[in-house]
Amino acid sequence: MIPYIKRDENEITNRLKRSDEQNVLQALKTSKPGMEELLHLISPAALPLLDHLSAKATQLKKMHYGKTIKLYTPLYLSNYCINHCTYCGFNKKSKEKRRRLSIDEAMTEARAIKKFGMDSILLVSGEDPKHISIDYLEKLATEMKKLFSYIAIEIYPLSMEYYQRLFNAGVDGLTLYQETYDQNTYKTFHLSGPKADYDDRLESIINGGQAGFRTIGIGVLLGLYDWRVEALSLAAHAIFLKKKFWRSKIQFSFPRITVANPQFNVPAHVSEKELEQMILAFRIVFPESEISVSTRESCEFRNRIAPTAASTMSAASSVIPGGYADSDQKELGQFSLHDTRTAAMMQSDMKSLNLDVIYKDWDKLF
Repeated sequence: MIPYIKRDENEITNRLKRSDEQNVLQALKTSKPGMEELLHLISPAALPLLDHLSAKATQLKKMHYGKTIKLYTPLYLSNYCINHCTYCGFNKKSKEKRRRLSIDEAMTEARAIKKFGMDSILLVSGEDPKHISIDYLEKLATEMKKLFSYIAIEIYPLSMEYYQRLFNAGVDGLTLYQETYDQNTYKTFHLSGPKADYDDRLESIINGGQAGFRTIGIGVLLGLYDWRVEALSLAAHAIFLKKKFWRSKIQFSFPRITVANPQFNVPAHVSEKELEQMILAFRIVFPESEISVSTRESCEFRNRIAPTAASTMSAASSVIPGGYADSDQKELGQFSLHDTRTAAMMQSDMKSLNLDVIYKDWDKLF
């Protein structure tokens, strides 16, 4: 089992409540902040001090990333899934129309994305291993690498050997969300399918680290459980991965639930202000790590967080397979979008914020 916050829930809650303005300001002054400082920075006492957090985060982002923002576009390969996750639009119980892309269809999508001026792509799929198989992904990555400098995957968990095959085929990054670190909550929302195995999912990210991916992305689905407690578990998980796979860069994502199924009631709502607090706190405590903010959030919020904390953002997202080459597609989407800007609009807006858009910040030669 990966070590993470095996917490006394009452003790954590009490410590968060006891944190005060002085604790927060002291945490901001700490030269090498850790878990103790993170606790104060995400506490209720820090919420009125967002200007202070923003100033510190901005300073650290400029120090480690300059005035840059990396853009990428997700490509959904399949919205079939064998899991029953009650919050997800790909839920196997959904009766909505489904689609999976052939390699030729996926390449048609890729060429459409390339025409946007994008050079970084994220391949996304529901858990559809029979059709989105390792052979399929390996062939697709080999072809995709002819178009894009950077390829990442956000798919179902694989063995180290299969991850290694994809890395060798040109895949640079892996994202695998735990969704929630609270085991009881996890059981509540993951009712059946391979994803219902909490421990297997938690351990699978190790396979990616062993395969050598340049970027390892982790995160929680904000809204399933107390976000402050989740933040501490996420940070502990990251510290473990940083120590074990020091050659890889850790990337944090902070997706809030934007449910495709309107009947799902979000059990632990996270406000936009709280989301900003969490992202700023992680930039301060993990200044070298990637922070990604998706199109689940509004363009106003993403414009605000780009100069202060975010290093990576999606652009021109479509959450349905085939949605780029045929914008009239009406198949099932995984979640709803709040930022619908085109790639050109996104690039223009980032430049207006005095940020240089990049797609790759490394090379094999180095």
